Amino acid sequence: MYNKIKKTIIFIIMALGISSCACSSKYQRQNAADILPRKAFVHLEKSLIVKSCNGTQCISMNFRSSASGFIVNLHSDGAFIITAAHFCKDSSPSIENTTVTSRYKAKRLDGTAFEAVSLHYQEDIDVCLVYAEGMTEDVSIVRIASRGPRPGEKIYNIGAPQSIVGPNMVPILEGRFNGELEHNAFYTLPAAPGSSGSMIVNEQGELIGLLHSVFMRFHVLSLSTKYEDLKEYIDKYLCKYLLYKSVMQDLELSDIFTAKN
Repeated sequence: MYNKIKKTIIFIIMALGISSCACSSKYQRQNAADILPRKAFVHLEKSLIVKSCNGTQCISMNFRSSASGFIVNLHSDGAFIITAAHFCKDSSPSIENTTVTSRYKAKRLDGTAFEAVSLHYQEDIDVCLVYAEGMTEDVSIVRIASRGPRPGEKIYNIGAPQSIVGPNMVPILEGRFNGELEHNAFYTLPAAPGSSGSMIVNEQGELIGLLHSVFMRFHVLSLSTKYEDLKEYIDKYLCKYLLYKSVMQDLELSDIFTAKN
């Protein structure tokens, strides 16, 4: 009789333990839709104004391009955004009496546009830091992962290939991390012009890469800045410009964070 009661008690304890684990697992499981940092996405537009003068006559041409970006820090009066360096870089004109001027606009997910400025870019890893004045509400930041991706790991990309984006709509693509080769990280991930600068995040919605290139004849294989390089760049230059902004505000001086018209 005693053994029978003992077995019954053990059975009940085991059943409760199994039930508890299952219940806990159910509540811990999160949906990707609740994790992915959609509101950290920014659609960037650039106007490149080329002006050439000959005596009293001047000719101006306006070239436009677009890219994707993501917010890595919010200040009291604006947002720090990361995108691709090749979007920020301006080629120096080789023609005499010719000037090139760039103007940027940054649109948050709901389509609201803000004036923006390029602060710094690094070509060898294709990363650029941009500041959008006034972009402080209805946005979020993407947090950097504590480690890089592992080969085979599932990832997500939030960007605007071919500028396919609209108010509260941005493409979300799934892929896999393949590994690294030379200076790039490789992902099985479709992309197109306009995807440049877009965030690559892990299943926890944490930043692990920045898409900057795609094989034109094989659009499902994309290249990204390496996780370590991207993290180092953000840590270094975000700290630098936050400090600069703080000092300029304390001294009540104008700074480089306001777009010049």
